[in-house]
Amino acid sequence: MILVLWTACTGVVGGPSDNDVDPSGSPDAGCEDPTPSGDPDAGEKNDMLAPSRLLRRASLALRGTPPTDEEFTALEASGDDAAQRAFVEHFVDETLGQPVFYRTMFEQARDWFNIPPVPLTADAPEYGLQQQRSIQRCAAGTAKAGAWKYFRGDDAACSGVKSDGSPVDERAVEPWWAPGTTVTLVGYAANASATGTGSVNGNPVPITCASAGPVGTCGCGPNAVRCHADFQQYAGWEDYLHYHEQGQRRLVAEEPARLFAHLAWHDRPVTDLILGSYSVAPTRLQAAYVMQGIEGGATGLLDDDSWWRPSRFSAAPVDPEHAPGDPLAWREYQVPARDPFLLAERDYRYDPRTTVIPARGIPAAGMLTSMGFLAGYPRERVRGARALETLACEVLAPPLGQKFNEYRRDPGTEGPCQHCHRRLDPAAIHFKRFAKEGSATEGHGAKYLMPGVGTAWHWPVSWRRGEYPYGGDPFSHWNRWYVADTMLTPITEAQAQANPEALFIDFLPPEQTLLGQVGDGTVGPLGFAKLIVAAGAFDRCVVRHLHAQVLGRDIDPAREAGYLDAQVERFVAGGRKVRPFVKSLTQSHLFQRGR
Repeated sequence: MILVLWTACTGVVGGPSDNDVDPSGSPDAGCEDPTPSGDPDAGEKNDMLAPSRLLRRASLALRGTPPTDEEFTALEASGDDAAQRAFVEHFVDETLGQPVFYRTMFEQARDWFNIPPVPLTADAPEYGLQQQRSIQRCAAGTAKAGAWKYFRGDDAACSGVKSDGSPVDERAVEPWWAPGTTVTLVGYAANASATGTGSVNGNPVPITCASAGPVGTCGCGPNAVRCHADFQQYAGWEDYLHYHEQGQRRLVAEEPARLFAHLAWHDRPVTDLILGSYSVAPTRLQAAYVMQGIEGGATGLLDDDSWWRPSRFSAAPVDPEHAPGDPLAWREYQVPARDPFLLAERDYRYDPRTTVIPARGIPAAGMLTSMGFLAGYPRERVRGARALETLACEVLAPPLGQKFNEYRRDPGTEGPCQHCHRRLDPAAIHFKRFAKEGSATEGHGAKYLMPGVGTAWHWPVSWRRGEYPYGGDPFSHWNRWYVADTMLTPITEAQAQANPEALFIDFLPPEQTLLGQVGDGTVGPLGFAKLIVAAGAFDRCVVRHLHAQVLGRDIDPAREAGYLDAQVERFVAGGRKVRPFVKSLTQSHLFQRGR
């Protein structure tokens, strides 16, 4: 006895509408019976989706919501089957040009990248990337009511009188956070002198305000750029809370996904996500990059208003949800213009084993040098692992039933950890020059070090011995894990002794490979990005994620290798642009058949 089961068209598909129930109640909703042809196989059901189901699938894929009643009505009124299918094709074209497509791409990338909020190193609301000192307005009833003063360390400012009876400093400025307006700074925040008084171990010391920043008696600088306005009662929380849409900590985490959506909306090649020198950010987020550049010694940025004055960025491409020139818009900007230690040069090479002058920086590399990625993952191996998983679709799974040599000092070549670290460490080596030191209070106080770069991020050799004040992070981490003659740190012990900063080597040496590729010597995350693009892993990964978004399922790289290769070839031939590739997926037979 032969049992025959019909499974070709049940109304349940692998796309976004997997669990939808058709209003007709038919188990084969969406399928159409073919016209008799005389063929011996006639009688098999046509598994092409009905136009109504096709419209629903397209809407869910591109908008994340089903069609409206009005759209269903318009579909029915458009005419016969051919006219209705033309209606769906027009719907796809129209939706791909609407802001909702940008929003869908952003939400997809946010879930795909899954960048965490910058973690705490102290009690909430600890958040350090801001690197600006908090100022709040003097309360009503005080002599300087409405003026802005340091939230901490200047209790006499609002009274208008110093402890010696002299008047406090007062200065009117056009603030960076509200261009075109004027605010009054009082107390130390208003100090415009080039020098001030700081404290070392409780002892007063003279400091240069441009390099020291808003500490001690130094002020907020030109246009108050070294400070951030806290409008809430409790300082620090508005930029810390993840549910505050304009809070900097949330903006930092969203930047990579916003960049992906920007590339999709403006028809840029997706490789710019990791190879480009530009990104997108509103004014409040760009401030973090400017402050990092100033902390590295680029004090000329203090007088640069191109990041906060609307007339200077009104021509920049923006997201479709904001107008050009809007400070809240996710607008395109060149990262090296904000932080010159993230270089515009695309082939920068620096070998600390043979070079004694400091590195100029690391090349900007899209989301891989974004503050959210680098600070969200506070260690180089975590960054390397997440970059491989997210952008190359690598799976770092534990070994099963294998035997390994004994672990002694290098997880890349010894013990069971080498199962992953043979791939992980050649990626992680590119992410070594960024680390947090200390904790922040209301956005100020933590330092983000780029070791061996520029003039600011160098220390006495005593850091290698962990002597005070170098006993904590990140120095203790560097001393423990940046060990000579390992995959992560391929230098000799003699080279480490001659130049301790050689430990920060951050390019893949020719004797190592990543995904079968040999590096070209480019340092930093850009070197990693070049490798995964050259290997084809990045293109395959992007295609798989876009396929999952549109057709509702991933492509199995083992069982569907030929299909994946064909999709990747078409994606690359189309300039690696998201919108035309997404449209082509909606025109595929699999999409039309609900597969």
